[in-house]
Amino acid sequence: MINKLLKNIAPHLPENNRLERIWKLAQVDFKKRYYNDKLGLLWALLNPLFQISIYYFIFKEVFKIKIENYGLFLFAGLLIWMAFTEICNKGMNIIKTKRYLIENIQFNKLDLFYSQVIASLIGFTFNFVAFTVLCYSLGVFYSTNFYLFPIIIINLILISLGVGMILSTIQIYLKDIVHAWSIMVLFGFWTSGVFFRGELFLEKWPAMLYIHPFIGIIMNMRAITMQIGDWNSTLMVVDLIWGFGLFLIGKYVFTKYSHKGIELI
Repeated sequence: MINKLLKNIAPHLPENNRLERIWKLAQVDFKKRYYNDKLGLLWALLNPLFQISIYYFIFKEVFKIKIENYGLFLFAGLLIWMAFTEICNKGMNIIKTKRYLIENIQFNKLDLFYSQVIASLIGFTFNFVAFTVLCYSLGVFYSTNFYLFPIIIINLILISLGVGMILSTIQIYLKDIVHAWSIMVLFGFWTSGVFFRGELFLEKWPAMLYIHPFIGIIMNMRAITMQIGDWNSTLMVVDLIWGFGLFLIGKYVFTKYSHKGIELI
């Protein structure tokens, strides 16, 4: 099914207009994910809502966590984390899923990563609109620092792209990276501050705020949307260093080693 779809679009991809090619690939990725389902884009919203409902019941009703608007609190954290894992997982498998294009069209293979990031961000946008509607319906208004929101998105993109390119390259040579990555995702998820305020790490393990970039990203996300805590410019700088560092490493690793391993697939 996937190869057939790619075979149909391959002749229509622009050869010289790189931006147009990236956008067309992103459109295909997005449509392939949602348009083939009966509920379509509704799944993009239902997935996080189901998770929020489950986590809300466990942490709010069972463990009695006392955080105002805890449902929105969870939504804000899950928006960021789910976008990250989606981009990374798609990036890790990009050589396999886009093999037909790689073998039959001459183009910059990095464009595959850029296009799938755009496709994921389209889905993220729908969820963010839903989050915004919920915020305002509950009387939670964005802070005056909301103009900093693009920095969060840029940071998210850089980290996700970098990790995705690294994973994609490693998987060419080591298939078991899938299992190691699932363990890392599990650890990252439960230590990212999705379920609790990241400020708790300042009291017990302050170094974690500089080791785990998503703690700061999620903290700042909540600060500018839900006005929980203050925008932390120090964490913003540290997280951006993580972002640019991982992106440059990922780009170097993929560019240098991927072409040698693609023949092995």
